Formats: sequence, C-alpha cells, structure tokens
Amino acid sequence: MADASVNFFVFSSFLVAAFIALGELVQRDKRFMDYVFLSSFMGLSCWYLQLSLFATGFQNGDVAGFYIISGMIPVAFAVPPLMSNRYRWIIADRHSIRKKYLFLFIPSIISLVIVILPLFFPALRFTENVYLNDTVLSSKFSDLPLYFKLIYFMIPLESFYLIFMMIPVLTGLYNIVRDNTGTSMGNVSKLGYLFASLITLSNVMAVLGLIFSLALLKFAILFSTVTMTGLYLVTRRNPDYNRLLSSMTRKHNYEKSQIKGLNVEAVTRRLIELMDDEKIFADEDLNLPSLADELGISSHQLSEILNREIGKNFNTFVNEYRVKEAKQYLLEEPDRSILSIGVAVGFNSATTFNAVFGRMAGMTPGKYRKSISAKN
Repeated sequence: MADASVNFFVFSSFLVAAFIALGELVQRDKRFMDYVFLSSFMGLSCWYLQLSLFATGFQNGDVAGFYIISGMIPVAFAVPPLMSNRYRWIIADRHSIRKKYLFLFIPSIISLVIVILPLFFPALRFTENVYLNDTVLSSKFSDLPLYFKLIYFMIPLESFYLIFMMIPVLTGLYNIVRDNTGTSMGNVSKLGYLFASLITLSNVMAVLGLIFSLALLKFAILFSTVTMTGLYLVTRRNPDYNRLLSSMTRKHNYEKSQIKGLNVEAVTRRLIELMDDEKIFADEDLNLPSLADELGISSHQLSEILNREIGKNFNTFVNEYRVKEAKQYLLEEPDRSILSIGVAVGFNSATTFNAVFGRMAGMTPGKYRKSISAKN
C-alpha cells in the first residue's frame, strides 16, 4: 500500500509539469520567453513520465513501456538547452537564436537517431527480456544486449546534461541575486534562483539514483515536483517574473559597469566615424587597446560598449567592416589580386582573409568574385 502511494505521487510529477505548461499555453499576450518557458515544461512533463515509468517499473517488460521510455530520451535531452538558454536570455536582457545555441540540441538529435535505429535494424527491436527498472550497477544492466545498454545509459545522461548546462547559468546569476537585498524585486530574484538551484539539485539526486538506488530516484522526482510547484506559485504571484529578473540584471550590470559616467552615445558615434570615414579597420595592426586609445577610453570600456550597444565583440565588429570593404573592391576592381584586396582591408595573410570572408559571406573571395561576374 505504501509503495502504491509513493508511486502515485511519483507519477504526479509529469502531471504537475503538464499543468504548468498548460497554464502558460492559455495565458494571453505571450512573449518569446513565455514560449520558451512553455516548451521547457512540456519537455519536462514527458521527461518525468519517462523517469516515473523507469522508477516504478510500471509496464516493465512491456513493449509499450519500453518504447515510451526510450522515445522520451530525445525530448529529455532537449529540455536542458531550453531551460538554460531561458535564463541566459533573461540575464542578457535580449534573445537571439545563434548557431552556438542550436549546437546545444545535438545530444537530442544524436539520441533520436539512436532511438529510431530499430526501425531500420530489426535485430535491435524490443524483446521480452528487456527490463528498464533497475540501476546502472545492477546485474540486469550487465545482462542487457549492447544496444539496450546504450538506451539504459542515456537516461542518467539526460540529468547529467541538465546539470552541465545549469551550473554556468547559476554561477552567472549568483552575483546578481546576492547584490540585491532588501527589496521585493530582489526577493523574487532570490526565489527564482533558489528554485533553479533546487531543480539542478534534484537532477544530481536523479543521476545518483539511476546509478545506485531507485528509491533515491523516486525521492528526486518527488523533490522536483515540490520544487516545480513552488516555482509555479512564484510565477503566478509575480506574472512578470521574467521581466523582474531582467530588470535586476540590468540594474546589477549598470552598477558594475565600466562605462558608467561616459558619454556612450558620443563614443559610439566617434567609433562609427573612425570605421566609416577614416577606415581605421584597414590597419592590420588594429587591436582592441589601440582602438580604445584612439577613442580615449580603456579597453574594458570599449569592449563593454561593443557588447552592450552594438551587440558584437571586437573581432566580429572589425571583420564585418573588412569583409564589406573587400566585397566593394571585388566588385569595382575585377583585375586586382585577391591577396592585394585582403591586405588593403586589413588582413595580414591570404589564409586569414579567405577564412573570415568565407565565414561571413558564405563563400570564398574567389567564388564571390565569380558570382558577381556571372550576374553582370
């Protein structure tokens, strides 16, 4: 009877996550961050259904149970990037879908390929002796065929991946919530940080439970259910939770800013003049300190202006000007050598010029020139 009660509450975890996702779904005037929040909790709901089936042994040895557990693996691997990027975008106070964020979904894609292998290789399909309801250190695990060992082992990797993704986020948020004390906004931020930390802690327990003890896994699931419920209540009491945390981030960043007191608008205007009118980017020796000296500010101040006001780092900012100028030369001077053009715009070697141009234009300078000639 006691086990049945515990199992009931274990299965409630995926219902709680689904309920939170449903609450976001019916909310009006959703913003981008709300959709990320919604997606992450939809994924969590599937993930906790998988872990609940695993921990309780429900439908164990049954083909449907096995394919539900294995089919949720790609979904579970998609949750950590969604959760961590949501916090990163809150901290940065802006969101952008960059290639590096998409790379974070590679584990989900790889696991999807592994999970669907039985569709193409019948020998890998489910057999009645496959039981997924014991720890990695158990004899049942050691007796499994290789493919099913891989499926089995990916389940603790899901939690490990979330831990791996959340630690840098928690580190980045720590100074923000620590420095804002005594205000209601600060208290909300602290609660949000606490729940993010507890969710990460629950996944630490889940990893240990999947390796050593299913009782610990059940506790981790129950612990996470309580944490999710607390997070939901905080977000309901403070519907603008994401905005509040973003506001705290901006306040903290301003207080710690290297450019506090600077006429940022004037510095930015002079920076653009140096690039557009004086073409200072064509100097191959140009670097962050020399450009900062030209502007009469420190390297740290220039770096912050580039990142906060322009949204680019120094190399990207300068190389975009160089590539733009190179394109102009390739159009207007068809007989000029590519090396000569590369040197003229500030690159110190043909290799660097080709690599940067190819990365930013999607083709080498030579192919770009040919494409121009073909159009003309």
